[in-house]
Amino acid sequence: MGHPHHRRFFVPPARIEAGLVAFLPEQAHQLARVLRLRAGDGVLVFDGSGRELRVVLAEITPTQASGHVVEARPPAAGGTLRVTLGQLVPRGPAMDWILAKATELGVARIVPCEGERSVRRAGGGADRWRRIIQEAAEQSGRRELPELTPILSLEDFLLARGVGPLLVCTTEAESRPLPEVCRRLRAAPELALLVGGEGGFTEREIARLREAGAILASLGPRLLRTDTAAVVALAVVQALIGDLARIIRE
Repeated sequence: MGHPHHRRFFVPPARIEAGLVAFLPEQAHQLARVLRLRAGDGVLVFDGSGRELRVVLAEITPTQASGHVVEARPPAAGGTLRVTLGQLVPRGPAMDWILAKATELGVARIVPCEGERSVRRAGGGADRWRRIIQEAAEQSGRRELPELTPILSLEDFLLARGVGPLLVCTTEAESRPLPEVCRRLRAAPELALLVGGEGGFTEREIARLREAGAILASLGPRLLRTDTAAVVALAVVQALIGDLARIIRE
């Protein structure tokens, strides 16, 4: 069967009806031309809700494909921690990387943000970002898609971040090591993690974040690129109080 993720597809719920899956045209091309599958071959499908379907292909051409659901697997047990990632949008392709890796690392929501030092990203946009998230979920075996919000100002992010603690990755002198912060949040059901852009946060932004009750957290002695910082921070959170911590304890 080859690599399992090559035969795993996100299909919108509206295209799954009465046990029949209608694949998107670009997926039909991949099935027929790239994977060279035929009627009777099996693939996996998920619709973003948490369920996963085993599907046997019924019709397949380079432009359209469909299949019958032969098994429906219910949503997997939920994670121990719901994480929102707030990310000041960096220039160039770095945001693409962050979206993909955040999806692989199990975040529940991704909030692109603009700060005082932001440089708006040319090209891309919400549709492209959603495709990146979908492809990352296909590759990683994830069954649900993280929510992707419109780009928000930092002030709007503070209003929409949820009720859990807010951790801000920063090099401020008074910041505490992220692992130390996480160990004090073991019982938190959710949290928000905010990562700055290339220029970091301004003094005024740091003051506003402190006023909002944010916890300033350090990622160590080295100055990390924003895309590296996002991945490192998420990995630390998941390893200490998230999905990976649960695996380690088991």
